[in-house]
Amino acid sequence: MRREPRPLTIRQEAVLAVIKVWLAERGHGPTVREIGARVGLSSTSSVAHQLGRLEARGLIPQTGRDWSTCVLVEGPPARRPGLQSRGPGAGADGYGQRPAP
Repeated sequence: MRREPRPLTIRQEAVLAVIKVWLAERGHGPTVREIGARVGLSSTSSVAHQLGRLEARGLIPQTGRDWSTCVLVEGPPARRPGLQSRGPGAGADGYGQRPAP
């Protein structure tokens, strides 16, 4: 059974809207402080948390070290890589290879 993803919060929608407008006007993403000023968050930690949630959903991957390097993802969010189950035929290390004796 597949769960439906939760809708974006009002704050997440606001942050995403700021990023979209900023990218369209300037060609690069806003800084954390610039996003905070636009959406009414004075704490850079709060802004970073919202950006992390949007990144976890696959909506804004960070392409460099700073959030100002983020880009928007078109279409449905990509699946994040995670742990794979050790199905039939998987080796003892879980990657299809058995460790050398």
